[in-house]
Amino acid sequence: MRRSVSSLRRLPRVLVVVAASAAALAPPGDAAAFLWPNVPEQIARALTSGDVSERRLAATRVEELAPETAIRLIQKGMSDPDVEVRLHLAGAAVRFRMPRAGDLVIEWLGEGDARLRLAACDVIRAAPTDRSVVALGRVLGDPDPHVRLAAAAAMGAAGLPDAVSPLLGHLDDTAPEVRAEVVRALGRIGDTRAVVPLIGKVQDSVPEVRRATARALGELGDARAVSALILALQDASQDVRVEAVTALGRLRSDDATSAIADVVAASPGTLGAFAGSRPADSGTSSSDVREAALRALGRIGSDAAVRVLLAALAKDDPAAPRSAVRDALVSAGKQSATVAALIAVLAAAPSANTAAGAALVLGELKATGGLPAIVRGMQRGVVPLRHGLRALGALGDPAALPSVLELLGDADPSVRREAIRAATALLDPARPDGRAVDPARALLVDPATPPDEKLALVQLLGRTGSPRAQEVLLPLAKARSSPLRLAVIEALGAARAAGKLGASVDAALLEALDDESADVRLRAAVSLSRVAGPGSARALLQRLTVAAEQDRGALGIALSGALSRVPDDAKDGRDKGLAQDVAAAIASAPDAARDALIEGLGRMPGQAAGAALAGMAAAAPIDDRRKIAESLAGHAAHAGATAALRKLAGDADPGVRANAIWSLGAVGDKDALPLLAPLLKDPDAAVAGNAAGAIGRIAARAGQPARAAAALCGALSDARPYVRANALAGLTVARARCDGAAARDLLARDPAEAARLAAADHLAQGGDDADRRALARCASEDRNATVAMRCARAVPPRAPPTGAEDVVVFVVPFDAGRDGAARDAPAPRAPFALVRADGLMRLGVADRRGELFERGAPRGPIRLAVPAPLVK
Repeated sequence: MRRSVSSLRRLPRVLVVVAASAAALAPPGDAAAFLWPNVPEQIARALTSGDVSERRLAATRVEELAPETAIRLIQKGMSDPDVEVRLHLAGAAVRFRMPRAGDLVIEWLGEGDARLRLAACDVIRAAPTDRSVVALGRVLGDPDPHVRLAAAAAMGAAGLPDAVSPLLGHLDDTAPEVRAEVVRALGRIGDTRAVVPLIGKVQDSVPEVRRATARALGELGDARAVSALILALQDASQDVRVEAVTALGRLRSDDATSAIADVVAASPGTLGAFAGSRPADSGTSSSDVREAALRALGRIGSDAAVRVLLAALAKDDPAAPRSAVRDALVSAGKQSATVAALIAVLAAAPSANTAAGAALVLGELKATGGLPAIVRGMQRGVVPLRHGLRALGALGDPAALPSVLELLGDADPSVRREAIRAATALLDPARPDGRAVDPARALLVDPATPPDEKLALVQLLGRTGSPRAQEVLLPLAKARSSPLRLAVIEALGAARAAGKLGASVDAALLEALDDESADVRLRAAVSLSRVAGPGSARALLQRLTVAAEQDRGALGIALSGALSRVPDDAKDGRDKGLAQDVAAAIASAPDAARDALIEGLGRMPGQAAGAALAGMAAAAPIDDRRKIAESLAGHAAHAGATAALRKLAGDADPGVRANAIWSLGAVGDKDALPLLAPLLKDPDAAVAGNAAGAIGRIAARAGQPARAAAALCGALSDARPYVRANALAGLTVARARCDGAAARDLLARDPAEAARLAAADHLAQGGDDADRRALARCASEDRNATVAMRCARAVPPRAPPTGAEDVVVFVVPFDAGRDGAARDAPAPRAPFALVRADGLMRLGVADRRGELFERGAPRGPIRLAVPAPLVK
């Protein structure tokens, strides 16, 4: 079955629309292949048959079995007299990541058939042990170079110091491919005994060996290699130069700064090389070498390195969204006095490019101390206005707002637009600030203001969070221009207004819910969900229960948000009993409205709403139970909610179990851990994956990392990728570690992208030398660009997300359906995998509207992954 290709589109704060391919929306039962109960017995019998063809066919089918059954059969069949049977079973052992499989194939290393020796190396590489790696030493002298190469790769993957001596003995192998793999293996092991022998290979006759040597010396991190790597900067191969300069950056040796500066100063195509050399046949250009040199200087971060980077700003394009020079200065700014140097540049008389670049770097560093220097540079004409404004917006300091507002009416359209963007970035509706209202209103009513700027000004007014801004916006809620009207409706939902003004905003948005345009209704519903007062909840409830089918989606979004702001248990008297009214409406509501009402109770504060949900849980139909299990995450204070979730965690339906377990992760205490640990082995991947995430969340709140490790370390060997990934993410959230190198092993060898991404985040938390080396290898060697970038950015570790927000997600097909028509509506009961900003992955099935509700998601990016049923 084809895997899904997915994308995300975030609407303001509350609503997230998720686009997934149609393949991702197949019900879980359709996605997984069905296996008759007697098939495992048939395969087991066939593997002991006297007919070799029958055994071969059975060996090809072992991968269809459950991991526990397959591993048992592999262990028995590894000694089969037939080579083909053993080769198939070896492939299955690698596929299942079979523990200690390497020990089972040690004898194969002496077999006459080279295929068996190769297969043994592959198995040991996937599951190394001390015995198996030592046994590989003699295979390094195998007559077949392919076997020697595989043996070296397996020894390097194991990372055991015992492999260093035999590998050093084969640095001069006659096959260059083997020499290169031996060098790479030594780099992976990280033993400094290899440094001096490797320095001699910097001048090997084959470029690929020299390239691998430069990389390995960087991984080993020994300053003795600096001189040899500086010499390699003049290599005939540009690939070797890139690796050499990258290695010098890893070594952070200021002694190499001068030589790296020469690389930066060289124009593309004129970099020095050995006399008489010719360019290597490679896709690497001189510009690639220069960018690598800039990155290296950023990592070195010394005063001399920063001076070289500042000088390079003169030839940099400040209009480019990204710049290798600026990125390098940002990297240097995190470890040295770069900020002071940037401020000093702005105080002098630099070129426009240099000044603009320095300002932009200060902005990206969030260096608020550079605010006066940027503003003075703009006033003196040193910093071009549009680049200075962009820097102020990135700086994020509200103190910059007056300087930005002064340029809101500038004669230059590019400056005006940048000023609007910067002012919008500096405002936060949660902290009302009316300073931008008057200048923005003046431009908004000016007939000369272009339409695109008016839309941006409306967004700016919404970001102020000021009641005066809403007074300006209200008359425009019925604007004839559809884009302007949509922008106004969205801006009205940016912040809640009090008193009569708030009631007027609610009324305008409620009226927009009746609009003929679906876009207007949806935008109004999102805004109402964010700002509607308690008084609007009852009106929305009535409309939801009597509305036509086409209106219920928007009304449900609006109602659930409005209910979240109803006073605790409706003690204001006027809305007393609202929770009971919502619960009563569920009984008679059509399917299209039931999920919205249940979700509303989940978001509604107070004991009454929690009691209503808990009371419905036992006798509700499956779809209701799924939504109830999800919604109970909003009632941590209600004892009955936790009790109901415990019962739902044992429900016959996996969708109910998955939601209940995830909600327990949000509201449960340490007493829930014994219930969750056995669920790591639940046959449904969504249930087991959510259990791993829930254990991590509870252990984090309870401050008990040891209990997280006790439960989750074993799950790192689970055959299901998302269970492994969430176990790693759970360990990271709980700040727990497993004994040994399990996470490093997953990063290096796990076939699943999700598991390697989670391993990168987990290793960044540890920060020891072995973890840093593993991340560096991943950044340079992983074939998945997403994983490689995550590894590259993992050190220093990213700060954990702060703050939380409620997020509504609709699962919408990205491609055409079976009938060829494009789909534009959410898919009911669609499987999903939602990755949060903290790395935890929520798995399950969307509700009858194609929606899921995530209570208290960490602020930050969220992304869609392939649903668990489609992941191999």
